[in-house]
Amino acid sequence: MERRLQEAPPLRKSQRTRERLKIAAARLLASRGYHEISSGAVSAKAELAEGSFYLYFKDKDDITRTVLDEFTNNFLGPHLAASGKPSASAFEAIRNSNRVWIDLAFDNPGLFRCLLQFADDDAEFGAKLQRLNFEWHMRVIRSTWHNNDSQESMLLVYLLGGMVDDLIRKLVIYLDKQLQQVLVDLRIDRDSLVDVISLIWLKILHPSESLPPDISEKSQGIAELLAGAPRKRLKQ
Repeated sequence: MERRLQEAPPLRKSQRTRERLKIAAARLLASRGYHEISSGAVSAKAELAEGSFYLYFKDKDDITRTVLDEFTNNFLGPHLAASGKPSASAFEAIRNSNRVWIDLAFDNPGLFRCLLQFADDDAEFGAKLQRLNFEWHMRVIRSTWHNNDSQESMLLVYLLGGMVDDLIRKLVIYLDKQLQQVLVDLRIDRDSLVDVISLIWLKILHPSESLPPDISEKSQGIAELLAGAPRKRLKQ
């Protein structure tokens, strides 16, 4: 939003003011969370009188909905659609999809936290997120490599998606120190985490597929467990 305002500022002052308020709200939502912002805080961040806020938005829910709608429509949606790009194998398709979602969460933790907070408080916005989630699941099960939209397949994809969402909550949004320590002990970085998650997806959705050779060295131990091979000890 800020780059767009700088590169192509609206001609009308009122439109520029509205954009300034949206940018201020986005920054506060990312740093503080939905429950910790107010119309006064947004106005101060935008360096405007609080009275100006109410010329453009009814309350903090109104501006939060506006900012998060823009995030889902102009950023989240297109990035998830890009996860369906052509892939050379089932594992690559799965990894591409998981990488997009995990990168978005790790790169935008504050806004992801707000998505969850606001979805709990606003039924309409919560329903929108559920539709987006459903569309993503349908894209997975109808992909070239899966192409199975049975009810059983849908359930499996929902379960696997829930696993990823729960990990994101624990690693990015509501930090789980025990889980973080496990990843540190296993030396699992973000790329390796994508590989590990995608290996589990592959094993469930494509059980006859061989485990891919082009995975990170740090995720080899999980691959061996999934393949039924003896587990190697980590080098000290």
